[in-house]
Amino acid sequence: MSEFQYNRFPEFAQKKRKFNVCSTEGLGVMIWLRRCRHLRGVNSARSRLSQRPLDFLPPTLLLPCQLQHPSPAALAGKQPTMPPRTLSVTINGTGFAADYTARTYGMIPHKNGVDIALAGVTSGRVENAERFAASHGVANAYTDHAEMLADVKPDIDNIACANYAHGPYAIEAARAGVPVIVLEKPPVMWPGYAEGRSADARTRKLEAMQYLGEVLDAVRTSGSKLLYAEDFVYFDGVKGLVELLIEAQQKTDKGRVLYQRGVCAHQGSHAPAYDTPAKSGGGALFNKACHPLGPCLYLKQVEGILRDDKPIRPAKVSAVALQVLKGLPESAGEHFRVMQNVDDFGRVTVVFEDGTIAEVLGYDLSISGIRNEMSVITDFAQYDMRVNPNNENELFLPDASAAGNLLVREKLPTPQGTSFPRPHQFHAHGYVNEMNDAVDCVLEADRAPQSGPLMAWDTMAVLMAAYESSDKEGAFVDVSEFVSGREFSDSELPDPRQFGTVFQRV
Repeated sequence: MSEFQYNRFPEFAQKKRKFNVCSTEGLGVMIWLRRCRHLRGVNSARSRLSQRPLDFLPPTLLLPCQLQHPSPAALAGKQPTMPPRTLSVTINGTGFAADYTARTYGMIPHKNGVDIALAGVTSGRVENAERFAASHGVANAYTDHAEMLADVKPDIDNIACANYAHGPYAIEAARAGVPVIVLEKPPVMWPGYAEGRSADARTRKLEAMQYLGEVLDAVRTSGSKLLYAEDFVYFDGVKGLVELLIEAQQKTDKGRVLYQRGVCAHQGSHAPAYDTPAKSGGGALFNKACHPLGPCLYLKQVEGILRDDKPIRPAKVSAVALQVLKGLPESAGEHFRVMQNVDDFGRVTVVFEDGTIAEVLGYDLSISGIRNEMSVITDFAQYDMRVNPNNENELFLPDASAAGNLLVREKLPTPQGTSFPRPHQFHAHGYVNEMNDAVDCVLEADRAPQSGPLMAWDTMAVLMAAYESSDKEGAFVDVSEFVSGREFSDSELPDPRQFGTVFQRV
């Protein structure tokens, strides 16, 4: 049986005291010494050893068969800390977005003194709400959003339901005084859909922006914070590029984003309402191109804020929105969801106020699973983000059944053959950073979301102008009327210096 002697501590060596590491006493001393060295340094541990041999050890270390690990507070003679603060979170919806929202809150990095409780979920069908609550450990199920807010009084309300309910629910949450409202994309839809009207793209744009203004006014008046849940903004790669922009502007005369390109694609949304414009608001341009558009807008905001304390905004938009599969033979759509009423391909080109460019693609034509990527060229570097797929991991499976029900990569139709698994997809896709920002916004009164009201406003202006441009065969549509038509206070703008870090320093 091996033995451990404290040769590094002369006081013990002089006493010729040996401890069996498999004994309660010996292992207890080892644990205590390691904690002493961590808390007070080796010299402090030696000092205490020289003063008293073994009687200074906490009694719990010497209880036979009940070896315990004392806390640093106990060793220091401190009283236990106060009970942790609990943040109450509510979720609207029980589909895909609601599912990853609930799961993500359990992945948020530990914060001292804070617990997160999923306190309520709402759905138009009570059985869906009850099923979701049971599956995710949510305390209560509701069928009415306003009732849930009144009962729970949440710190964070996540609006992750059908697109047509986003605007009304955001207003309800603001009027209820919810501190942080997490609003999934799109922020609103054209209100004419709910009224059974039809209109040209320009009219839809003007009325949608007016409605979004009413939503943002309600949030501003209430004092709530709005986090527009564009997960691409929260990629680790975007955070890293923000760090680089900060360094470049501080250390050089550079730090300008020149050209950005982004893609979001898969085989077609699984949401039943997606192919109904009155429920989804649009197709691939509206619901997929919006994702890479987010970081393109955000990085220009950051560039301007860091250099001039003023975000750089979009100036004009050119776009096409097409239905590709609908006009082809049925066999062409075998591996896709063929949309009958909304576009399955969208391309948007944005020219910013400073003349720089962003191009984004959104399409339902990716046969090999989801495709999320960004490429950013600045005046000092090029940064490519291959988020998913990413060849960091490679898997070969001769038989798909060996993977069981594991989803190795989102939307991958089969794991058979060679694939590139994406572990921890919720983190890779930005969801964890996104919800962590929401929690930080509750805990820090002067903190604004990185993706906030400005992001929601400019995103909506670009997307609605994009459909107008598509109706005009891709002609540029000016969006300066919206850029100049709404002011955003400093408290509503992101502070890129609060975004956090992903790189080490040397």
